Amino acid sequence: MARFSPTDYLTMLERFVTNGDVFEFETNVQMDFPRAINYDPILLYLQRLMKDPLIQSRVLGSRLAGKVFYEVVGRFVLECLHDQKFINQMAIGEQTQMEKMMEWSMQKKQDTWQSLLQQLGEKYKEDEFDLDFMKRRFKNNGWQRPENWERLKREWQGALDEKARQQASKKVESKGGGIPGHFEQMLSQLENRMRSDGATEEQLLQAWEMMDGSWTESEFEKHLSIVQIQNRYPEIGDVAKRMGRLPDEEGRARLTVQTGVSHRLEHSSGSDIEGVTIGRDLNALMPFELAQYSDAELEGVFLRKYLTSRLQVFRYKSEISKPSRRLRSERASRRGPMIVCVDSSASMYGVPQRIEASLLSKLEETAERLNRDCFLIDFSVGVRPIELRSRRKKRSMERMGLRQEDAENFEKGYFPFLGGGTDAQKMLNLTFYLLDNGEDRYMNADVLWITDFLIPRTTEDLMKRFKDYQATGTKFYGFKIGQGESNWNKYFDKIYEVHYKQPRRY
Repeated sequence: MARFSPTDYLTMLERFVTNGDVFEFETNVQMDFPRAINYDPILLYLQRLMKDPLIQSRVLGSRLAGKVFYEVVGRFVLECLHDQKFINQMAIGEQTQMEKMMEWSMQKKQDTWQSLLQQLGEKYKEDEFDLDFMKRRFKNNGWQRPENWERLKREWQGALDEKARQQASKKVESKGGGIPGHFEQMLSQLENRMRSDGATEEQLLQAWEMMDGSWTESEFEKHLSIVQIQNRYPEIGDVAKRMGRLPDEEGRARLTVQTGVSHRLEHSSGSDIEGVTIGRDLNALMPFELAQYSDAELEGVFLRKYLTSRLQVFRYKSEISKPSRRLRSERASRRGPMIVCVDSSASMYGVPQRIEASLLSKLEETAERLNRDCFLIDFSVGVRPIELRSRRKKRSMERMGLRQEDAENFEKGYFPFLGGGTDAQKMLNLTFYLLDNGEDRYMNADVLWITDFLIPRTTEDLMKRFKDYQATGTKFYGFKIGQGESNWNKYFDKIYEVHYKQPRRY
């Protein structure tokens, strides 16, 4: 049966898709912990799938293929866990019978033990229940000994577990047989789009991420049309490149101090133990960690600690890290976080809304690809803060069937429109709060406004703070959708403009 949580399996998939890591117990772990391998059909299947050279070449050669693989296989894993939960629920009745058996009177034990053993032997003859062994223990008044009933309970539970494991394995193998074909089918559909519509892989990836549910041709087509607005307005790509400031290879170099650690690895004589730390080195385990594994009830705790490198292990003098510092030259620009302020007032409804959605999709993809924080502030008469990378991860979970409470209530890839007029004061207060107190994640971030800039000026104190933040390295950019004069130009480092025509309605 499954030994890990849904998050554990999804983490294994994410590591494989990101850098090709195939999670497996090293050789010594396979010898020490065979039950962890043999009793987890999902893990066995994932290992076999990830080691397939064809799967590896497809997944590691394309970000789009990696995203499709992650969600297709992730959905399969969650379905298997759901099946195993149902199998476990079906076993609850028998576990209740075991507990009641231990409370029987001596008369009932004498009257029942032979028929019970025969019944269990027939039911679990393929599941490692040794009927002959149990008969030998119970005959000649062996039924009167409490330890024999305890042994029967353990054998019964073991047979029940084995039967559940076999049922789970059959489910995994049955469903898993179609996973490679389903993955290839999904990927082929997307690749056909690249050939027929001229869409780029990045655009297909953006459209995929905008979907809220499972794959449908019509929903994907709708989102792809929004993403391809970027072809009509190249300014969308320009502002996405500008946000977060890519490393400037042409920029002026500066001298910095690089800090880190250096390791001293050597053979030591005498006692090499320096103390205790955490990790997953099985050769340095504390004795009580080994005791945990030897206890069947605590084995799951041990395996989880091993997976997360939280085992307590001895620390050796020959492996202690030493502080290290050296000078190096680096470019003056840096990769930074982004704060994106999106106007959701009534004046942005229609075509501007579609342009905003396309730009947000581009920014989300950029933030994920470059591993940057990106914070969205949706504003009109009020504000609604959203962490974009978290939102994207949540959508991915929902597409795989792992739903959570949708606190943001996004509507099919669009952000919710608040309607009404536009008030910059609340949005600016939240922006400046992040720049000052964003747990160092958003200090000196790049700030982007996506709006028509038909926004009344706010208090002089807030307007003055624009210059204060710019003086410390913060960049303010604007993306102006539509025509009209703006009285905000002098407060921004650059404002991009796009014009559009409203479609005629007849």
